[in-house]
Amino acid sequence: MPRLAIAHWSGSGSVTLAAQLIADGSRAEGVEADLIDVSKIGDAGWETLAQADAIIFGTPTYMGGPAAGFKAFMDATGSAIFVKRQWLDKLAGGFTSGVNTGGDKLATLHALSIFAAQQGMVWIGQDVIGAPVIEGNRGLNVSGTFLGLAVNSDGEGGLTEGCESSARHYGARMARAARRWSQD
Repeated sequence: MPRLAIAHWSGSGSVTLAAQLIADGSRAEGVEADLIDVSKIGDAGWETLAQADAIIFGTPTYMGGPAAGFKAFMDATGSAIFVKRQWLDKLAGGFTSGVNTGGDKLATLHALSIFAAQQGMVWIGQDVIGAPVIEGNRGLNVSGTFLGLAVNSDGEGGLTEGCESSARHYGARMARAARRWSQD
């Protein structure tokens, strides 16, 4: 069974909620999903990332980029992960949250995808075209962002309408990709 790890940092709780929903979507597809709070990562967390077939990175967007707590995790991969190419050819994806609808979340997804590329990972974005383009997809990919998952926080640790189903859908997509990628 493929294994997916969701490495995340959350300020208000909305990223943690999105990570849980992504994990739910992955598990519904029969893929094991582990949540790793990078602020408390420890040796076991690093080992979980090493064993994962796919890693999804999640952080709020603060001031137009990844939050400092998540950026510290990114920087910590320098000598131990990056130089040794330990994540080479793993699948990668990313998600971010912010209170404002736009909120420069795409800049954070750019940073996460570049981070994955530097690690030699293969990036997986969104696959679904949301409404109003395809009316039957109302509530999916509500941000219209294809590089990854961009959700809106309600400012109190929750997510706005449509974001929960979008997170589950993205988790399912990552699970299907991990299953295909890990086949012999």
